[in-house]
Amino acid sequence: MGFVSRYLDPALVEQLNQLQLSARSVVQGPTSGQHRSPIKGASVEFRQHRFYVPGDEPRRLDWRVLARTDRPYVKEYEEETNLRCVLMLDRSGSMAYGRQFGTKFDYAARLLAAMAYVMLGQTESVGVAMCGKGVESWLAPHAGPTQLGAVVNALEGSSPEGESDLGRAMHDVAERLERRALVIVLSDFFMPPEELRGGLAHLRHERHEVVWMQVVDRDEEQFPFRTWMRFRGLEGECGQLCEPVVLRRVYLEAFARHRRIIREMCLGLHAEFGSYVTDRPVLEALKQFVGRQGKA
Repeated sequence: MGFVSRYLDPALVEQLNQLQLSARSVVQGPTSGQHRSPIKGASVEFRQHRFYVPGDEPRRLDWRVLARTDRPYVKEYEEETNLRCVLMLDRSGSMAYGRQFGTKFDYAARLLAAMAYVMLGQTESVGVAMCGKGVESWLAPHAGPTQLGAVVNALEGSSPEGESDLGRAMHDVAERLERRALVIVLSDFFMPPEELRGGLAHLRHERHEVVWMQVVDRDEEQFPFRTWMRFRGLEGECGQLCEPVVLRRVYLEAFARHRRIIREMCLGLHAEFGSYVTDRPVLEALKQFVGRQGKA
């Protein structure tokens, strides 16, 4: 795949080519051959029951049906040969923040493009949902070399602006996906947690594996401002002149509380949560994502 853009530059592509990994390792799961299943316990999908015949493996017997009917039935499954992944990218106004290392949107878009490159290189199916007040553009999951160009075009044709409703966007994605998938959400998640819970619960109810990747600027983690300045919201909020020394403690406590709440929300709904800062190289963030097994 030779597609190049500002989100997938030659230096990054070369690093990705050197990164020998299977896209199937991105989510914990039982091993099957040389790959790990992308979805826990979902390397195969149940298709139907049929009556047991001599020669069938006893471990495939459905013991619950046997106990209820006193008739031996075995479960038949359909092999899942490909990962289906939807990469959701928040393009709301708050993602436009960035002083020294570019915007959160650009960083998240580069990380998304890198993940798509690796997965498509492993013949997996990848789709993209650009999210503002819901899903504003949709690229259905497909495999093949032409899909990378479609992914990058979706990124190039978008920019961070306007208000966000990521909860509604997750509802939209849950309704569009007909089969189980891995859904990765890249956002700063700067919105009330209660507005996010319903969308996440909908995805999990439909048995999709969900990973939230919070992308933040170092300023947002440390609040390094020291002199009077005007802070302006990026999603329509009014500007306000503040003394940062007074505001810093309150802000950092609120930031830590918000992150804790959304992390616990993911834990409670059996989704994954990770945080990524824009001053770190994209390849380092990708390695953190791939190697995150067992980490909060």
